[in-house]
Amino acid sequence: MATWFQQNIVDLIGHALTVIGIVAAAATLVWQLGRQHKSSLLLQRDNAREELKLRLHEMLINKLRRLSSASVQAGMYAYMIPLNIENYQRQLVQGLQPAPVKERAPEFSRLHTEANNALIELIEEFESWSIAFPGIEVFQVALNAANHDARETFGPLFSALLRLLPMDPPENAPPNVPRPLVPSPISMDEYEQIKELVERYNDAMSVIGDYVHDLTIESQNNLLSDLFDRRVPLREPLDPKFKVISTHPEKAEQLLRYFENETAWGKAKSDTGARVKAKIGKS
Repeated sequence: MATWFQQNIVDLIGHALTVIGIVAAAATLVWQLGRQHKSSLLLQRDNAREELKLRLHEMLINKLRRLSSASVQAGMYAYMIPLNIENYQRQLVQGLQPAPVKERAPEFSRLHTEANNALIELIEEFESWSIAFPGIEVFQVALNAANHDARETFGPLFSALLRLLPMDPPENAPPNVPRPLVPSPISMDEYEQIKELVERYNDAMSVIGDYVHDLTIESQNNLLSDLFDRRVPLREPLDPKFKVISTHPEKAEQLLRYFENETAWGKAKSDTGARVKAKIGKS
């Protein structure tokens, strides 16, 4: 009897151990499946993040190329104006019949507007991607400041070009109206003035070009460096007075203070804010 009882106890213990083993194996399997699922979700998230970074980089590069091309075209158009005016004046002095200067103020305005629109479109895009591109707000501020300077130099230059460059008459003008309408020869002072205005404008557009170059580098370093395990070196201007835009936290903080407090754009923004606050206070 005792032997039978003992045998049953042994059998029960054996069955219990078997059940415990099955439960443990099942629990281990469930844990492993959960871990694999979690790893799979993390991998999917990482892949989606890298895919998003690639799309963002591609979008930025396309907009930067458009802005760079438009800025170069506007700058080169302005650059050629003093040269062609000088050549026209020299031929007049030599008693020749020079061809009219081909540049036109409205065309220059159109090219500048295209560059300005491309820049504004780029700046507006920053607000949608700041979470995926930390520090991008420093470029928003820097390009706003540079665009302010470009607008300030465009106005006086365009006004001068309206006076000095030939103008094409309207299509419905009488046949006896010369085409184009050629202004009188300009004085040396007017020529020097137009040269200076063009130089200021091109300097402002060059700064935009520098910041576009910096953003191209930062886009690669922030969005592609994990894929290629390397970084592109920052721009190193020969003259230290020229700013290099960087998203590095310490450098970006210094740049933000500079643009907000020391540039014409920052001071104009501060003045506007003060006037708005004063008006609200009076209300």
